Amino acid sequence: MTTRIITDSSANFYDKNIDGIEHISVPLSLRVDNKEWIDDENLDLTAFQAALKATDDKSTSSCPNLNAWLDAYRGADEIFVITITGALSGSYNAAIQAAKIYHEEDPKAKILVFDSRSAGPQLQLLARKIARLVNKGYSFEEIVKEAEAYQHHIALIFALKDLTNLANNGRVSNTVAKMASLLKMNIIGTANNKGEFDMAGRARGVKKAQTKMLSDMIKNGYIGGRVQIDQVNNIEGAEAFKQVILNKFPDADVKIGECGGLCSYYAEEGGIMVGYEK
Repeated sequence: MTTRIITDSSANFYDKNIDGIEHISVPLSLRVDNKEWIDDENLDLTAFQAALKATDDKSTSSCPNLNAWLDAYRGADEIFVITITGALSGSYNAAIQAAKIYHEEDPKAKILVFDSRSAGPQLQLLARKIARLVNKGYSFEEIVKEAEAYQHHIALIFALKDLTNLANNGRVSNTVAKMASLLKMNIIGTANNKGEFDMAGRARGVKKAQTKMLSDMIKNGYIGGRVQIDQVNNIEGAEAFKQVILNKFPDADVKIGECGGLCSYYAEEGGIMVGYEK
């Protein structure tokens, strides 16, 4: 029997396995100046980010199609799928439709598609939780129950320096984006229960932004559990925020990663995305 964890590329995670459990990343795509960039492990992030900075035209993102999801499903018996929030992308709906088709091909296969109601590092936390449950020998049904419960105990917070692409794609207002740029503010945001991105506040300066982020995490229930920090060309800021967390919670398990194409597109230069347990 083959168990497989599948994420779309908004998870910023392209490894072929998670703690020994097979993993596939299904790529979203991005279009900049009529050139398509596939968000997989081969994406040249430096060139992609340079193209974003160089263009004055609106760039766009596209979710994986049905065939991409079906290719990821085939050959597996128990499949756990995690997508970017369905409130902002068609990735979840495409994964659901592909699951129905795959069930017709293989009626014995078991598939659960999770709408993460988030993006980036929060998806990684859920994927790693599922891998731990598989390794402990939990049944498919037990994993579904535990993973669905775990979703209520993880969250996302982010700090962005540039909101241009969020504004261009209708995720925030142009007024907020221009104000953030003009005042050189760090915009703090979260993913709400509907899977929409909310602006939670702003802070001038990195240290104030980091202090507010940890304060908001604690208010939301963080007590020292797992944290995944993904960054866009800001490893120094990620390391600094990791230390802020460890100063308060010395035993916290804090990992640092890099945003892939989709999350780099929205978080932009200097952005930090933080998934955490609460």
